[in-house]
Amino acid sequence: MVHAFLHQFLDIWLDMAPWLLVGFVLAFLISVFLNEGWMRRHLGGPGWRPIVKASLIGLPLPICSCGVLVVGLALRRNGARKAPVCAFLASTPQAGTDALLVSWPILGPFMTLVRFVGAVIAGVVAGAFVRWFGVAQPPPHETADLESDCAGLCACHHHDPDHPHHAGESHHHEFADRKTRVRDAAHYAFVHLPGELAGLLLVGVVIAAAIGVAIPENALQGLSLPLAYLLAVLIGIPTYACSLAIIPVAAGLVAAGLSPGAAFVFMACAPTTHVAAMLVLGREFGWRTTTAFVAAVALVAVGVGLLIDFPLRGLVSIPGLTDPGHAHTHLLGMVFLLPLAALLLNGVWRNRHHTHHD
Repeated sequence: MVHAFLHQFLDIWLDMAPWLLVGFVLAFLISVFLNEGWMRRHLGGPGWRPIVKASLIGLPLPICSCGVLVVGLALRRNGARKAPVCAFLASTPQAGTDALLVSWPILGPFMTLVRFVGAVIAGVVAGAFVRWFGVAQPPPHETADLESDCAGLCACHHHDPDHPHHAGESHHHEFADRKTRVRDAAHYAFVHLPGELAGLLLVGVVIAAAIGVAIPENALQGLSLPLAYLLAVLIGIPTYACSLAIIPVAAGLVAAGLSPGAAFVFMACAPTTHVAAMLVLGREFGWRTTTAFVAAVALVAVGVGLLIDFPLRGLVSIPGLTDPGHAHTHLLGMVFLLPLAALLLNGVWRNRHHTHHD
């Protein structure tokens, strides 16, 4: 049992490592190039348009389910509202470019298309649920974090041109602001954010590994349709699965007799609502918002799954079970696990050192 847990624990970190590093790099680029004005204009306004935009902008990104958390936090702390950020977090892990490319040969063109459309719908519905049922105002700690991050990252320092310190120095300050912005963005993306997420990710991976060991691989096979859907939701919500690695798992479940709709439910929930994601969302957005987010993802997954199993069942054709992505992901994980560990440990140490000095 202990050996199985350690193996599962390491497997999850190997799946996560490349995508977390991609996420930190994207968080740095967002903090440098997408200022608060751009973020508020596209993802900060009221209504449906920011939610729909957020559901679509992440789809071309080749980023997995934990890396998307990092990018989502960067969007939020650069001015995006909660609802669009949650829309981004719901759609992107399910239908990134890499996941769709791997889905096509394994799950077939129809299931790949359904996965893409379902991801967009999940993003819009998650954003709507958060907008309707989530907490309207951010928790006090989040407001403080946003204010401090904004001061360092969003180039929203309000320089008074008439102040003696700024008079006649616009070109100098434009260059200095760029340097400061890059430096502060690097500190945020590669020090502050890894240190902030390290503990939550560790707890999430421990719980996900324990769930993976406790639940047998054939738990969803040979079940009645209502029970299969129920277990697909209950198992899929807390379980961590990379959006690439879960594709052959879903194909294997269908080959073993599980309905394609129930397999879709598991495939939609696991990369999006896993324990690490819920812990991060709960801390950043509050548990009411997190509950609305998880409920939206699960409801859309079940709705799309029922469409697959009933009116659209004749269109489903699973070509065959191969696994071109998982071994490749593990190889990448071995290369990037040590740099990721160094980044997380350095962030924890630097954040604590900074807190003690404050």
